Amino acid sequence: MTIRTRSTRRISAILLAGSALASPVWAQEAGVASAGAPSESRTLGGLSGAQPSDQDGQAVETGRITGTVLDPATGEYLRNASVHVVAADGTRRVIASEDGGVYRLTGIAAGRAEVTVSFTGYPDATAAVNVAPGVEATLNFQLLRPRAGADTVDLGDVVATGSRDGDARAIMSQRQSMNITNSLSSESFGDISEGNPGEFIKFMPGVDTDSTGDGTVRTVQLRGLPPEYTSVTINGVNLAAADGNTGADASRTFSFEQMSLSAVDSIEISKTISADVDANAPAGTINIRTKRAFDRRGRRILTQVSGTTHTNMWDSAERTGPGEGGYGDTRFLPNGQLEYSDVFFGRRLGVVAGVSVSNMYVEQEQIEASRNYVPTALSPASMAITAINTNQYQREIGRFSTSVNLDFKATDQLTLSLAALYNEASIWSSTTSIDFTTGARTRGVIGDPVFDITTQLLPTTNSLSVQNALTYKDGHGTTLIPSFEYDNGRFRLDGVLSYSNSVSTYDPLGQKDSAYTLSPLTSRGNFSARRTPGDLYGQGWQIQQLSGLDWSDAGSFGAGNPLVLRINSNNYAEHTATTGALNLTFNANVFAVPVVFKTGLKAQRTEYDYENPSDLSRYSYRGPLTLAQLLRQVQSPNQVSLADSGITLTTLSGSHDIYVPSNYRLLQLYRANPQDWVQTTTTSATEWYGIYVGNSRHFREDSQALYAMGTATLSEHLSVRAGLRWERTETAALEPDPLSADEVRAAGFAVSATTGRATTVDGLKYQYQTRPKVEREGDYDYFFPSASLKYSFDDSLDLQVGYSRTIRRPEVSVLSGVWSVNDAEQIVTTPNPGLQPELSDNLSVRLVKYFEPVGMVALNYYRNRVKGLFQVQDLTAEEFGYDGVDYADYTFRTTTTVGGEAINIQGYELEFSHAMDYLPAPFDGLSVRGSVMINDPDIPIVRSADKLATLSLAYRGGPVKLYLNTVWTDDKYRTTTPSYFDAYWDTNLSGSYELRRGWEAFFSVRNLLDRSRNVIIPGRVATAGGVGDHSAIFIHGGANATIGVRARF
Repeated sequence: MTIRTRSTRRISAILLAGSALASPVWAQEAGVASAGAPSESRTLGGLSGAQPSDQDGQAVETGRITGTVLDPATGEYLRNASVHVVAADGTRRVIASEDGGVYRLTGIAAGRAEVTVSFTGYPDATAAVNVAPGVEATLNFQLLRPRAGADTVDLGDVVATGSRDGDARAIMSQRQSMNITNSLSSESFGDISEGNPGEFIKFMPGVDTDSTGDGTVRTVQLRGLPPEYTSVTINGVNLAAADGNTGADASRTFSFEQMSLSAVDSIEISKTISADVDANAPAGTINIRTKRAFDRRGRRILTQVSGTTHTNMWDSAERTGPGEGGYGDTRFLPNGQLEYSDVFFGRRLGVVAGVSVSNMYVEQEQIEASRNYVPTALSPASMAITAINTNQYQREIGRFSTSVNLDFKATDQLTLSLAALYNEASIWSSTTSIDFTTGARTRGVIGDPVFDITTQLLPTTNSLSVQNALTYKDGHGTTLIPSFEYDNGRFRLDGVLSYSNSVSTYDPLGQKDSAYTLSPLTSRGNFSARRTPGDLYGQGWQIQQLSGLDWSDAGSFGAGNPLVLRINSNNYAEHTATTGALNLTFNANVFAVPVVFKTGLKAQRTEYDYENPSDLSRYSYRGPLTLAQLLRQVQSPNQVSLADSGITLTTLSGSHDIYVPSNYRLLQLYRANPQDWVQTTTTSATEWYGIYVGNSRHFREDSQALYAMGTATLSEHLSVRAGLRWERTETAALEPDPLSADEVRAAGFAVSATTGRATTVDGLKYQYQTRPKVEREGDYDYFFPSASLKYSFDDSLDLQVGYSRTIRRPEVSVLSGVWSVNDAEQIVTTPNPGLQPELSDNLSVRLVKYFEPVGMVALNYYRNRVKGLFQVQDLTAEEFGYDGVDYADYTFRTTTTVGGEAINIQGYELEFSHAMDYLPAPFDGLSVRGSVMINDPDIPIVRSADKLATLSLAYRGGPVKLYLNTVWTDDKYRTTTPSYFDAYWDTNLSGSYELRRGWEAFFSVRNLLDRSRNVIIPGRVATAGGVGDHSAIFIHGGANATIGVRARF
């Protein structure tokens, strides 16, 4: 090796092949984030503490060692590698490499030092260096596995990372963290359908999902708690995620609809949190780390084109799809991605830029059997099917994402960064609902009322209802995160500013030139409905019309009077989060114990806006056409296809097409003759109130935080961390300040005794718009202690314990809104802008054993003790805090926190991963990963799994890579009716084949086994007995597939 005589000494150590157990990280020091990120994303080991001294107490001259750790086969710099140093004076220190594989060792005694680098799956690498006083020596490591197979590496031969590489990085991240975490790189599960991060996260340990039946993951939940108990961040910064569908009722739930995996490097789930993280995550946090150019060497360009398809795009029903006329012979929808990464000016400037677009079609059939459990004289059976409700959903889901990440090393100590992301998401959806009424309890049926039904309805009774709706959900999000980091070897100061905005709207009129929906159409006639006898879980009904006018003919239908057309759906939701944070980290020795201290502050403002003026688009028909004439003009060319669910529909003429109107033609009819349609909002007091008062919410939340924590290395086996965080939250809800009922009556307007509202539009305007809106404010503050412990029994066995106190803030829907006064019952229903959050004390324990080359097995225990649950309560005026006279004797009904015993949610997790390199070829490319979660809450938690398991198999051999990922969910409690989701297997398959160096063909399949979902009702609800568990809702979603070609340069 050569040591230059300049002030910076440079040594390169290229260490090849082999397999050795990673050395223990017994002197690990506290993690420090890249600006704004959680503490575990980087490791602080280079900051100097007390000056070293000799036995006589004299100060020892010191120098510095810096360098990088690189895998040249992949071009990836290795973060979280363990770097061990034995200084000339015998002092031992262990740190972890940071972002970009960089490590820094300061305060190293002058003389010969020995540095060893450990990373699971690689051999330990050791090199010696002479440290001169006041001088910095550079020592770079390049780690290769045995099958890299060469003493030198062609740097142009950069290959893609695979499952094993992702597992190795995940294990090192977990080993370095003082928190209990699971971390995986974005390629760990192969190609993910539509690039949805939720589809990736669902295979990680302790993760449950709650898709809406179309298989698309929108929300995730951790360790048996609902999704609002989980915090989602990007690079440690809070993200805005609005959803125009769920609105203010799910304001605390993060939706992955507007996100894409294209800009994601890795995802880390923290089951325990430290004081430097927001305390709003009882279940844990999910941090999404974006790609950075300094994590790679040199330039990299990735481009891919692909097409997605769905099983229903290949069946005989070609007139299906959300567009007019359906997809026809279209079989694939286009997708593409382009990514560019490079470093400039001697690795001073790093740039990663990317753009991606994806489109996917999903067709879903949902069948619901309405049931009655009260026998009658005409129908004495314990259970009877009273209606069969069929729904076909045809959705085209689109995503567009673009991102730019810039890192600039202004000096050797100062790094400036900017992350910018823009995402768009769309759901173009057509829903056809066809409902059949049996009259089983009122008229009786011929045959078995559960399996073999022939109706006996009167000729004047409606037995069929048809409604067709078309929506277009459009969402877009913008996130800007400028940050800095200053590290001078004595302390580290990092800061971040962030702006995140998310908007979600519904606009079929503007986006797809379509009306939203028409009043339900009804028709008459008896029918038969049969399914497999004895199969209470199946909903494969064979429905045959027996009498009446033919259901395929527009002239067979009637409708309510007036006939109402909604030309648009206008749900609107917007979230905006603005954040600023500053963190300081430094080392010190406390009674000869090395301690890393970290302290910081944070301020954040989050604003929520919700509107739903959809009733402004409601028009009644007053034109000259008869209903039959109108319906014939707007008959849809599309067809209803329910066959994949097992249902067949046959009309009196033998047709399988039931009449449905076209929403596109309805809008054309409206535009051609606008004078024939009258807006209903001008005369409907209920609709006016809903638009301008009831469905309008504006809420602001300001939070400030201070924290301090310390991480002490008590011995080579034991490290502990303790911290305290203080958060203050101030809320403001912008609400109307309405006149009282007496004031409205005095002005000459009629007032409802049950609602306290005026009964006319003019009266409502006077009541709610006479006074300006007011801000109703609330505030609270809490201290949040946290602590963690890590004990290493030996080089491969660790015990971790973590505790934290956290909160769950209430939904915006209960914090803002309007007062509703019922004078007849003397009840005032109100929001509660001052509502305090739930408190949760969280304990987690993990015992983990690590194996070489790449493997681990861990047993986890967790307990969340939640107190102050939200509950609607009745209060007196005094208890509520009302000091007026108008409602002094009324009861105030509002949401509050309740005392009493806390609710415990405890459970166990088993997780494992293992690479089978020791097997003979070609099986040496196999690896396996999996987990089991058993959740045991004091009370059942709706829509949360109590038993869940994952299993992932990966294979890489020669040009072939294959990934099989599965999630099994046991019966899941759905509602208190009661009902539950039947056990479900979710299986995905993906793979690729290298065509030539840098080029590969790839594929992915979602729902490989074509499994359906089923909502089950326990037989005990039939009090007359004799009924087993039975299906209430059957959902079939089919399978999606993607094929494409990818190139890397």
